[in-house]
Amino acid sequence: MPSPVGAGASGAYSPADRLLHRIALGSAAVLDLSFDLERPRYGKAASGVMAGPPVFVAGLARAGTTIITRLLHDSGAFASLTYRDMPFPLAPNSWQAMTGRARRQVARAERGHGDGIEHDLDSPEAIEEVFWRAHEGKRYVTRRYLHPHEPTLETIAAFRDFASLVCHRYGRPRYLSKNNANALRLPGIIEAFPYALLVHPFRDPLQQAASLLQQHRRAIELGREDPFRARYMSWLGHYEFGRDHRPVLISGAPTATEPTDRIDYWLKTWCAAHRRLLDQPEAVRGRQLFIDYDELCLEPHTGVALLAHLARVELGTGEGLKPPRPYDSVPETPALLDRARAIHAELVARATIGD
Repeated sequence: MPSPVGAGASGAYSPADRLLHRIALGSAAVLDLSFDLERPRYGKAASGVMAGPPVFVAGLARAGTTIITRLLHDSGAFASLTYRDMPFPLAPNSWQAMTGRARRQVARAERGHGDGIEHDLDSPEAIEEVFWRAHEGKRYVTRRYLHPHEPTLETIAAFRDFASLVCHRYGRPRYLSKNNANALRLPGIIEAFPYALLVHPFRDPLQQAASLLQQHRRAIELGREDPFRARYMSWLGHYEFGRDHRPVLISGAPTATEPTDRIDYWLKTWCAAHRRLLDQPEAVRGRQLFIDYDELCLEPHTGVALLAHLARVELGTGEGLKPPRPYDSVPETPALLDRARAIHAELVARATIGD
């Protein structure tokens, strides 16, 4: 879940910055216009840039998605949206042409999660959902829920162009996405890029659920302190946590009427999300890589080597990987934890490409 770099309760964004973000991200007309201007201007040059399958890191938050994305990005082979593309992420080349000479500098700072991970303007981030919200938002975002959806053929074609534009912007041959909401549309992702690699990190269910609960509480408090932060998350299409949290309307998931300040809510979310990832159609199953993040932190060399092999890229050793902080949590419904343990066993068994 990205947040404005350096923005906290003190409000690091100036009033002018906030107004620009409101106009650029909060208006569907401006989003459409920015992409409509970018696509014909840079589309031809961008069309021959991509060479190699893209990688999509998608699943459920709080399972190492940021660290895995950065590991891939640091290889130098991948292009991904960064904070430098804000607040016009659908026009990355146009915005770069306008602002390149006035290169902004922001000190590296800890992100809003309070987990010790630092970021700056050049950090790859989960900004891609702005594209999907602009093109498909009315089909999958409702007042209380997010819905799985099949992107239209027109949107799929536009997404191919968008990925190429990002690669052109950064002069790198392969597209890299960190976007947990892509779990809503995995068949569409594979239709756009049949040879894409789908990376799904997961953790111990109770520990991941506890981390989700902690982040939800934190996001609510930060949004209370600074309402701009809460609006910013909604503009980016990030509904995982906070005041604008919306559950996904899938089998087994909690409803919008259930209390979110309980561990069982997030454990149900964990079960439903991972059950859906496991039960994808065959075309998707053959492109999935499940990563046991707990095991990856214990044996980084082995896990990183597998990721490098399947992503067809040279990666570092993963020496910086550390086990997440443990939580002492007990679910209210023991049967729910039993179900989560059974799903976790399936995930461990699938922790390789395909079956």
